[in-house]
Amino acid sequence: MNESASLVLSYLREHLLGSVVIAVAAGFTASKTVVLGKRGNVILYVLVGLMGSFVRQFAIFYFGLREMLDDLTGFFRLFFDFLAAYISSFVLAALIHFVKPQ
Repeated sequence: MNESASLVLSYLREHLLGSVVIAVAAGFTASKTVVLGKRGNVILYVLVGLMGSFVRQFAIFYFGLREMLDDLTGFFRLFFDFLAAYISSFVLAALIHFVKPQ
């Protein structure tokens, strides 16, 4: 488990710009999906997105999907990364909303 976390952190450092862009987009869309019609906090979007991005990469490494995803290129890789980040960000945003409803 500790080894997977180390691999995730090194991967996120290598692909920093792409990971941050995907994380912010996924955090924004997931937070807006959970709390429909409410004004949100930009910092919350970024934090939810970054945490979701970490969980996404951790799941990819933990379940051994990295080799399969390395074969994907271009749009399909970006789409899968965004979809995985959105799902994990959605779960985190729902948990945050459940604990502290707005």
